Amino acid sequence: MATKEQSANESLVKGGPGGTPFDLSSFQLEQGVLEVRYPVAFGLWDKSGALWSSIQGKWPDLKLVSADPMKTAFQIGDNSLRVEAESAAITRLNPERSLEDFCAMATTFFTMMTQHLKVSLYKRVGFRLVYFKEFENKKVASAAFFALRLIKVPDGKQFEIDDQPTDPQYVLRWESDKKGIAIQCRVETRKTDFDPQPALQSLIKPIHQVKSGIVFDVDYYTVAPVEPGQIDMSQWVKHALHVISRDSRYIFGE
Repeated sequence: MATKEQSANESLVKGGPGGTPFDLSSFQLEQGVLEVRYPVAFGLWDKSGALWSSIQGKWPDLKLVSADPMKTAFQIGDNSLRVEAESAAITRLNPERSLEDFCAMATTFFTMMTQHLKVSLYKRVGFRLVYFKEFENKKVASAAFFALRLIKVPDGKQFEIDDQPTDPQYVLRWESDKKGIAIQCRVETRKTDFDPQPALQSLIKPIHQVKSGIVFDVDYYTVAPVEPGQIDMSQWVKHALHVISRDSRYIFGE
């Protein structure tokens, strides 16, 4: 028979009357990242200026973040673009769940990068999604995590401590000869402390926040090298999103 604490924990997962069910749809999609890795692109030093000029022609709001011989990075709104000697990536914060705009931008960005740097092989294509679900506090978040029954935790006092373990996490990786996926589900506490300079205190309020919740972090990637012409970035992202949404249901006991 389940204890009162176990029943209360499970209600966090299933959702109470009128509450939000505890599944992936109840999480906020915080970040989407698409990264490709390739053999050293020696064209980076000769073609970097032409590449970013072409990108600026497509997105005039391009803003420089950093530029040095080994790494160039720019920002376009909520999108970060990075090109290095052996990798390139696009990151979007708080993307729409369909990722339609992300797919379109990623396809254009990687097409330009591949052509300008004359990249003939992708050693790895990785697509990462980070989801977050906030709870009242760290204790509640941990209780919800344990109610998922992803890991077995012994009852009662352990190592002379009565409380449940803190910062629990669940990590698994699957790989075939063509692709792989790494999954992390963990409790995380985030602290924000910001105090404006004295001259700005009348205009900007201090920020002191603590958020606790569950992070669902997924990295879906290729294992075997692939030629650029063999992969459609937009279709790769959409397929990965479909697989992640479908097969991660076991996390939540669906």
